Amino acid sequence: MKEKLMHKGLLIGFTQWQTTKAYPMFKEFFKKYDIQLDFQKIDEYVLCVGNGKFNLDISQYDFLIQLVKDQYMSSLFEMMDKPCFNKYGSMAMSDDKFLTYVKLFSHNIPLPRTLSGNTDFDGLQIDGYNRSELFVDRIEKELKYPFVAKPTFGYGGRGVKTIRNRNELEQLLKEQGQNAYMFQEFIYDNVGNNIRLVVVGGKVIYSVLRKDTVNLKDNTLGKDDEDKFVATKEQVEIAEKIAKILGLDYCAIDFFDTINKKPLICEVNANPGGIEDYEKITGVNQAEELVKFIVNKIYK
Repeated sequence: MKEKLMHKGLLIGFTQWQTTKAYPMFKEFFKKYDIQLDFQKIDEYVLCVGNGKFNLDISQYDFLIQLVKDQYMSSLFEMMDKPCFNKYGSMAMSDDKFLTYVKLFSHNIPLPRTLSGNTDFDGLQIDGYNRSELFVDRIEKELKYPFVAKPTFGYGGRGVKTIRNRNELEQLLKEQGQNAYMFQEFIYDNVGNNIRLVVVGGKVIYSVLRKDTVNLKDNTLGKDDEDKFVATKEQVEIAEKIAKILGLDYCAIDFFDTINKKPLICEVNANPGGIEDYEKITGVNQAEELVKFIVNKIYK
C-alpha cells in the first residue's frame, strides 16, 4: 500500500479560545484531507534571523492561517511565496477602520459620512496634547449632533460613544488625547442592529441579523440576539466585492440594518470569530468552509 503524502500547514493564535477551541477544530477538518496542522502561540515563540537562515523551518509548511495578525511570521511565509490566510497587508488595512473606508470609497461602496480623527503622529508622543478648537469646529460643521465616535482600531463595540453636544465632544478628545478616534453620522434605522455577511474564498457562506440592546444614555452596547438572515442580492454582491477589494480570503462584512434594506457598510472584520455560535444559527461552520477553500486553492 502506497504511503500517503502528509502535507503541513501552520496556524498562529493567541487567545485561550484560539488555542483550546479554534485550533483543534481546524486541525480535525484538515486531518480529513491528510493534512497536518501545527499551532504556534505568538507569545511563546521567538524568530531569529541571521547567518543565512531562520530558526523556524518555514519550508516544511505549505500555508499559514492567522487567527491573530502577526507581521513577522507572515513576512517569512510571503517571502517564500507561501500563501497566508489572510495576508498581513490585507488584515492591517482592515484593522484601520478609516483606511478601510477610504479604500472602499474609491470603489463607490456605500458608506456613512465619516470623519478622520488622530493619526499616529509619526510615532511621536506629545506631552499635554490637546486637539485644536479649529478641529472641533470642523467636526461640528461636517456632522450634526448626535453623532458616533469610535476607535479607529477596535472591535465588538468597545469604546463606541454617542456624542450629543460640544461639551461631550471636547471631553472625549481630552480623555483620548492622541488615541486614534474617528467620527461618523448617527444612523437612526434599527439602532444597534447590523447584518453580518461572512465571506470565504470570495463567496458569502451565510448571513445573520445581529440585534443589540442600546443604551444611548450611557453609551453602552449589550449583545441581545442573533438570527439567521437572508441577505439581499445587492448585499451579497457588495460583500463579495469588498472582500476582493481588500484582498481578504476570509472576512465578515457588517451592514447597517436600514429600513429600506439599502446597503450601507458599518465595518469590515478580517478575522471574524463566533464560529460555534454562528454554526448553531446557520448550520454553516466557517472554519470548515475556510479549510475547504484552502485545500482546493493549494492542492487542487
